Amino acid sequence: MITLLWCFIVVLTVVILFAKVFQNQIVGFIGEKFTANRINLITGGRVFTDIYAEGDGNVVQIDMIAVTNKGILVVEKKTMIGLILGDAYQKYWTICLNRGRVKHQLRNPLHQNYGHIKVLESLFPPFSQYYNNVVVFGNNAKLGDKLPNNVVTDRSFREYYRNLSGSMSEPLQSDFCQRLLSLKSYRRELKVKHKMKIRKCK
Repeated sequence: MITLLWCFIVVLTVVILFAKVFQNQIVGFIGEKFTANRINLITGGRVFTDIYAEGDGNVVQIDMIAVTNKGILVVEKKTMIGLILGDAYQKYWTICLNRGRVKHQLRNPLHQNYGHIKVLESLFPPFSQYYNNVVVFGNNAKLGDKLPNNVVTDRSFREYYRNLSGSMSEPLQSDFCQRLLSLKSYRRELKVKHKMKIRKCK
């Protein structure tokens, strides 16, 4: 009985330590899965996650791509909490916590996602008119008044999608999905290239 109790304590300790070390990755993974499922439910489209692509010498990792009857949503998911301040043109946004007493900088995710779209345009030129740059924060984030309409929370995504005016036929959706699936053949190679790129940036 004592041996079993000690085994339980050791396993619990390992789990807690693992959770602390990989907390950001775990929260990010859960947040992305939640958003992907919600987008799928709202749009009725096909949602791809964790896509690696290379174009014009740039390797990128894209959180989500939703292929819908209103176009192709290229989604950058953010799990930060707090008040998010910024506008479409600022290079960095501000995350405010504890009523503004604590502030952190966040690279403008719209700019980051624009780079993702440019790679997709270089790979699949016929679909350039269908891309939509979308940033989705979790529901624990509060968005500042100057942020554009394509920056939303999980909760407000439904309204954003409802107001989209684009249109994409089913044959075009199917064609794009097949082209996107072709990137899987290069996933391992591109993932290594992307990791090397991130290390160089640091």
